[in-house]
Amino acid sequence: MPGKKQTLPPVPAPEYINAIAQHVSSVCVITTEVDGERFGLTATAVSSVCAQPPRLLVCINRNGFTHDKIMAAGKFCVNVLAEEQNKVAMVFAGMSGEDADRFETGTWTTLKTGAPVLEGAAAAFDCVLGESSEHSTHTVLFGDVVATAHVASQDTLLYGARRFRQLRKLFSSIRDDIDEYL
Repeated sequence: MPGKKQTLPPVPAPEYINAIAQHVSSVCVITTEVDGERFGLTATAVSSVCAQPPRLLVCINRNGFTHDKIMAAGKFCVNVLAEEQNKVAMVFAGMSGEDADRFETGTWTTLKTGAPVLEGAAAAFDCVLGESSEHSTHTVLFGDVVATAHVASQDTLLYGARRFRQLRKLFSSIRDDIDEYL
C-alpha cells in the first residue's frame, strides 16, 4: 500500500558491524584548533553533500574527546590521506597511546580557518561548521568548505574489511577500438 511505512526491527549491532566492515572508504583525519591547541581523529564516515554551495558531512563519535573540541571551535579540516600516510591514520586513531602528540607525525600547516592541514594529503577540505545533527552515538557535522588543497597525483588510502588498503588499478575498455580507460 503506497504511503504506509512498514515497521521492521533493526538488525542486531554485531550483524551490522560485520556487514559494514566490508564497505571500503577513504581514510581521513579530521582536525581542529581551539585556543592554539590542536586536536584530531581518524574517520572514514565522510561524504560530499553538494558543490553549490560546497558542503560535506562527517560523522563523529560523540564520546570522543575531539568531538567536543570541533563543536566548540566551529571549524574543522577533513584531510583525505594519501596511500603512504597510513602511519598518520594509525596515530590519529589512538594506536600510539593516549598521551602521544598526534601532530608529531606528519607536517602540518593551515588554510583559512586555522584548523590543521596535513601537507601531502591527497586532499584537504577546510570547513566552518554549518549544521550538526545528533544520531545515537554520533553527530553528523555539515561543513561549509571555505578552502581546499589537493595533490592530483596522490592515490587515497582506503579502509575496508578491517584493514588499510590501496587502490588496485584495473584498466579496461568497453570496446577494443576505444583508447579511453576507466
